[in-house]
Amino acid sequence: MGKLSFEDNAEFGLGFRLAVEAQRARAIALLQKLSSDIGEALVQELTGTWERTEQNILTMRERVSGLKKKLSDIDSAEAQSLKIIADYLIPKSIWIIGGDGWAYDIGYGGLDHVLSLNHNVNILVLDTGVYSNTGGQASKATPLGAAAKFASSGKAMEKKDLGLMAMSYGHVYVASIALAANAVQTINAILEAESYEGPSLIIAYSQCVAHGYDLKQGPAQQKLAVESGCGLCTGLTHAAQLPVTRLLRLMQKAEKYLCRNICRTRRGSRL
Repeated sequence: MGKLSFEDNAEFGLGFRLAVEAQRARAIALLQKLSSDIGEALVQELTGTWERTEQNILTMRERVSGLKKKLSDIDSAEAQSLKIIADYLIPKSIWIIGGDGWAYDIGYGGLDHVLSLNHNVNILVLDTGVYSNTGGQASKATPLGAAAKFASSGKAMEKKDLGLMAMSYGHVYVASIALAANAVQTINAILEAESYEGPSLIIAYSQCVAHGYDLKQGPAQQKLAVESGCGLCTGLTHAAQLPVTRLLRLMQKAEKYLCRNICRTRRGSRL
């Protein structure tokens, strides 16, 4: 395995996908070349299109196991080569995981390039809203008005909308999640990203020690952030469509969330 630089995370993950695709293509070519020895029926089963479900993947593994047994009885260099890479006939899941400092900033160029391509990679961004590794400085992921290092009086610019930028390509699956706020939606988003045949981006709201509260309150913070609209969450109703009573409840939850969090809004800029 090669050495991975922090900013090259996305490109490194893409390299894994390209390698998997190249090995699969080589395996299929060898499979078709040896079809008379292996059997046309098995070749069709191994190369045909099928729905990517857990049961179908288990079935595919059984077929590959049967293929390897047949290849053991074939005395040729091609058969032995195919036996080595036969597992690439089974779909591989590639996940690229990193923080917001990488995804929004130092590694954004690579991440954007990977998303612009139509390769089947999944990207999970753990978004704390600050540069967590270096002490909680304000970053492109920090919300408007939030107080953090280098922005003690409140950040003057909006948070970078990474999800919207990815959606502009038209072929990227995008979701935002908060595990403690909605576990079912989190699981569904990950399953949908995994099943999507193309690039996917999931932005996960993540608590951090730099937020300034006891991390045992993290799950409660996630719920408050999502319920108030301050946190990342897919499918929030547009504020203009909400009744006044609902808006007041959101404002109360937002104030409670922001007052507990070190990334609080400036006086006069609260929701």
